[in-house]
Formats: sequence, C-alpha cells, structure tokens
Amino acid sequence: MRGILQKRGFYMGQFTNHNGIFLSFICGKLLGDGCITLQSGRKPRFQFIHAASDFEWCNHCYSVLNPYIPLNPPKYRRINDTRILKGYTESFLVQSRTAENITYLESIWYKNRRKVIPFDFLEKYLDERTLAWWYLDDGHLKMNNGIPSKINLSTDSFTSFENQQLIELLERKYFLCFSLDGQNRLVLYDQLQIYYFYRMVEPFLHHSMSRKM
Repeated sequence: MRGILQKRGFYMGQFTNHNGIFLSFICGKLLGDGCITLQSGRKPRFQFIHAASDFEWCNHCYSVLNPYIPLNPPKYRRINDTRILKGYTESFLVQSRTAENITYLESIWYKNRRKVIPFDFLEKYLDERTLAWWYLDDGHLKMNNGIPSKINLSTDSFTSFENQQLIELLERKYFLCFSLDGQNRLVLYDQLQIYYFYRMVEPFLHHSMSRKM
C-alpha cells in the first residue's frame, strides 16, 4: 500500500500528518456529497455540489482541500426546474483539475464507474474528521422536544452488503452501533451513542451547518 501511495504522490515525508489529514477529509467527502467524474478520453476530476444556502460550508471544504488537490473556486449555478415552486435551483459547484492523486482515488473508489467503498482504505484513514464531513454532507439529526432521537447517514447509493460492512467497521473502530433502515441508510437511535458521536465530531463541525448540531 505504501509503495502505491508513494508512486501516486501521497507519501511525502511524514505521511501520517498533513497527507493523512487530507485523506481523512477526502474520505468524508466521498462518503458524502463528493464524487469523481470521468469523461471519455480524459483523466478523472473530483467535484462536489452544495445548495446555494450552504455556500459557507461549500467554501470551507474548498479551502481545506485546495492545498492538496487543484480545485477551482466554488462556481454559482442556476438550473431551471419546473418541479419546484420557484422554478429553479441554485447551487455552488467545486470541481478539480486533473491530478495523479485524483486518478488514484478514482481507481479505488470506483469499479466500472460505480462508486464503491474501499474498506482497506477506510480502515486506515476513516477518523473523526471523516465522520464529521460525512455527517455534515449527508447526515440528518432528528430532535423530539429538544432531545436528539436519531441520526441518519445517507448511504443509499451503496449496496446493503457494503453498508453492513460499513456498520461493522464503525462498531470496530468507534463502538458505534448503527443499524440499517428500510431506505438503506445508516441510523443511530441510542441517545447516549448520539451524544458520543456528536462529541467525537464536534471539533470539526462548521458553524454554518448549525441545523445539524
């Protein structure tokens, strides 16, 4: 593994420091709203899209990742959509230029262009940063009378088998007891575990996403 990472340009001196932090954050983004696109005859590009109302979060992710991969700044998009009341959606897109480390990430996160979970990679780099970014991207906190009752993590794009493996990984690494709901999402019901999860991710939460705090 280390030899492959060296070849791809990830290993630079103290690998567990700055590059390890980047890989933890990128895991959170790829479990969440991030993806790697691949056009015919071109090299892969990393991208993520957030609603215009979440511009601060979008820009924060751009600022954190930009030192490690060549990202273009958030770009405003307005798309006509007659299915919604105001007739259009507004969002910000962040897309990278090509880079060897993005090509490497595409090779392990995608199989036949379907996003998959690279468990050997997550075993090493999934940490509290990963959980925080994943939660802020694709998580939902349900409250009842001011008391947290449930956390959802959207994983419906992965297979149920992958999600069961993900549940086992989270229990093994952090003693978090998620289950799988009828929509193929990871769910945490136990109130003490919800508080435990929150305390782990709290240092990496962003103020603009206060609705999830």
